[in-house]
Amino acid sequence: MLGIHGDNVPMNTERPAFVWTIAGSDSGGGAGIQADLATIQDLGCHGCSVVTTVTAQSSVAVTLVEPVSAAMLMAQLTTLLSDLPPKAIKIGLLADQTQVALLADWIASFKIHYPSVPVIVDPVMVASCGDALAVDNCQDIKSAAKSALDFRPFKGLIELITPNVLELGRLTHSDVSTKAQFAAAALALSQSLDCSVLAKGGDVSFGCTDILADTQAQTNALDTAYKSNGWDLELAEDYLVCRQVRANSELHQNGRFWLASQRVITRHNHGSGCTLSSAIAAVLAQGFVLQDAVVVAKAYVSQGLSAAIGLGQGPGPLARTGWPNNLSCYAKINLCDGNFISHQISQHLDVISDFVATDQVRIASAPPQNILSQGFKVLNADLGVYPVVSDLTMLESLLAAGVKTLQLRIKTDISELTSAGLGESVQSRCESGKSKSGEPKLIGSELEAKIQTAIALGKHFNAQLFINDHWQLAIKNHAFGVHLGQEDLAVADLAAIKTAGLALGISSHSYFELLLAHQCSPSYIALGHIFPTTTKQMPSAPQGLAKLKRYVALLQDHYPLVAIGGIDLDNLAKVKTTGVANIAVVRAITEAQDPVAAFAVLSQAWEPYLGAKCMPNMSTNKPLYHGETVSGKTLSDADFMRYSRQVLLPEVGEAGQLQLADANVVIIGLGGLGQLAAQYLARAGIGCLTLIDMDKVEILNLPRQLLFSDADIGLNKARVAKQKLNDLAPQCTVTADETAFNTETAAHHFADILEAKQQGKKVLVLDCTDNFATRQAINRSCIEAALPLVSASIAAFSGQLFAVDQMQFPSGGCYHCIFPAQTRVSQSCSTQGVLGPSVGVMASMQSLVAMQLLLNVDSCDEPKSALLGRFWRFDAKSLSWTAAILTRDPQCDECGPKGVYLSSNKDNLEV
Repeated sequence: MLGIHGDNVPMNTERPAFVWTIAGSDSGGGAGIQADLATIQDLGCHGCSVVTTVTAQSSVAVTLVEPVSAAMLMAQLTTLLSDLPPKAIKIGLLADQTQVALLADWIASFKIHYPSVPVIVDPVMVASCGDALAVDNCQDIKSAAKSALDFRPFKGLIELITPNVLELGRLTHSDVSTKAQFAAAALALSQSLDCSVLAKGGDVSFGCTDILADTQAQTNALDTAYKSNGWDLELAEDYLVCRQVRANSELHQNGRFWLASQRVITRHNHGSGCTLSSAIAAVLAQGFVLQDAVVVAKAYVSQGLSAAIGLGQGPGPLARTGWPNNLSCYAKINLCDGNFISHQISQHLDVISDFVATDQVRIASAPPQNILSQGFKVLNADLGVYPVVSDLTMLESLLAAGVKTLQLRIKTDISELTSAGLGESVQSRCESGKSKSGEPKLIGSELEAKIQTAIALGKHFNAQLFINDHWQLAIKNHAFGVHLGQEDLAVADLAAIKTAGLALGISSHSYFELLLAHQCSPSYIALGHIFPTTTKQMPSAPQGLAKLKRYVALLQDHYPLVAIGGIDLDNLAKVKTTGVANIAVVRAITEAQDPVAAFAVLSQAWEPYLGAKCMPNMSTNKPLYHGETVSGKTLSDADFMRYSRQVLLPEVGEAGQLQLADANVVIIGLGGLGQLAAQYLARAGIGCLTLIDMDKVEILNLPRQLLFSDADIGLNKARVAKQKLNDLAPQCTVTADETAFNTETAAHHFADILEAKQQGKKVLVLDCTDNFATRQAINRSCIEAALPLVSASIAAFSGQLFAVDQMQFPSGGCYHCIFPAQTRVSQSCSTQGVLGPSVGVMASMQSLVAMQLLLNVDSCDEPKSALLGRFWRFDAKSLSWTAAILTRDPQCDECGPKGVYLSSNKDNLEV
């Protein structure tokens, strides 16, 4: 079937929405019901007309206005309603107060049966040529204008009234010569009629002929006054006062906004007011919210003015140019009550402070007007199928499978503050410990830990990972990007996000919201929700495919667009027909038995070519992050996932983990301390371990030496430990030496570690022995080889730990400084006994100190070291730690003038 223009476009066989225009007839065809019907059809609806008045007018004059009878007016309304009930009603010219009263009564009855049908009133009083249109009991035109109609009978019955400057002044009996007065009058009218108001400032600079003005001089004076009273005459500025707008975010349903578009300089503006109001009605009839209808209609008028031509001697009518898809025609939106959300949140600051991350980040902010004009980060890859998940395990598996764009969405009460009732106490919504969705809430450090982990995973897999809502934590932990909803947009510091170099995604649920998003120049805009969804409570109705297609037509050449909300394999093909390039999916992946397989199927269905490419890990892609590595190496995906909980720590990161993989550690003594330390270090990713112990496993070792079992009794500890560590940590190269350590064998035992040191690798020795002579030998050998040493011991309920490094921290002394060779040391496990868990505590602490030294976590600049130059004692009975500062003792025989003794300065550390 051919289209109406004879092309091959299929005809639209869907029944259009019915829009009524109740207005006067313009015999010149430029305004009134003629303009309304043309507009309604041009915007895809079917127009029905109820004629209130017949006017004899042309483009230059109105010579007669004659109202229809009350009977005729009612007959038209009744007849139409019985067959063609409206989806929206526009009311234009009403001839007299009688018609106002009659129509108000009819609407009150109509609303009982059709409560959701919007009614728009354009209070027409003056024609474009300057002549008055309303008449009352055959009064002359000038007298009629001086007694403007009273629209108060419409109070509570209409959704919107659209007065121009002159009409606003008359309706409110106020001076509207300044911009502030204009806005105040609009707000007063909204309160008076209990409806939204679109006060039109487009005619403010034209010196529109007010028939109440007696001279041209007064008109010129008025024009001059406007120029000096806050108006920008290069713009067409309208003021929108919203009042309880249905199906709308709480952020906007009672908002006030200036809508500014470039003024179109033309005299051919006949019927612009009629066109605007009927366009609003036509857009509303197609299911858009009021703010959407206003911005689309305003763009339609701007487009029509730009293409208007003259037909007669006077102003010509607007051109009918179809649905506006040129972004430059749309108005810039300025929120007049932008502090609304901030004010509400400030009322709960004392409560909120308990739920935000405890470690706050100081954010350097730049002026928004400077930073946002340049736009946010441009995405390096198509989003394609864009999973939105809340589970870290699922996030890991998707990243490992090759997914390149994901979002972590963890909802908390703080993030829900603006979307929930703002007057509701945060505390009351936190007492249950669950979010509104019923899932456990995350707060404080637990939330930050999850976000840190996710960001680390995203960096390793070179993915575009967006953090939903929590922009402060995203900045602090150097995320790739952040995704904000409209409510979050109202309170987030966009300049800080931009300064930090993060990408920004913004949600939108309407034309109005996507224009607000556009004004932020984000990295992408999400459009939703397309279908019904249960993942979150939405104030708006599902957008549907028809609206999505409209949004795509407007924005596809400007931003990556992402459709979201209820999208799954069943409706994916229909979504694709709208032209949107990317889809965000939640339940289709998170509720799937195999999320990775579900992603693969969705990707293949969305775009077969991309679907085939997306699953292999694409580690060779251009890096999205600029992070430090070691010798150009990167962790394998498997190793990254294995060590991800370490990598997420800023003090470790991928570079630190690679440094551990290059490290070489010697452990002397594989008893209670050594076998546990060996497990910790091997599993933590240490690259090379040398295990030295000549002893064999005995039955009395088993209660505290957990690496060994009954089957190992009689076997060499170092050999058994190597075999078991090869299974537990195959990535670690383990060498076992079954000989005793002493000063004569030290060169042999330290050969590998000294070679690693010459290669610039991190090296360390752990003394885990319980023999005094051996400990002295280890100390002497480490001093001679300039190797760092971490020493620990435990007997009965007393443990001790210290770390020394003659190269990095010379004033730290040595073991001999604390326990000279002549010291009698009688305590040991074999003589005093020990509890297994106490051994575990000391082994853990020894391993922790070792890892921090290998990672350079400790500052070794004298006297600032927190690890070197300290001696810790552990009392296993009281679970307390005592730390003593090591100071110089020049009498030490081993380390020369750098000897130390324990000062009396002690810090008690409770654990």
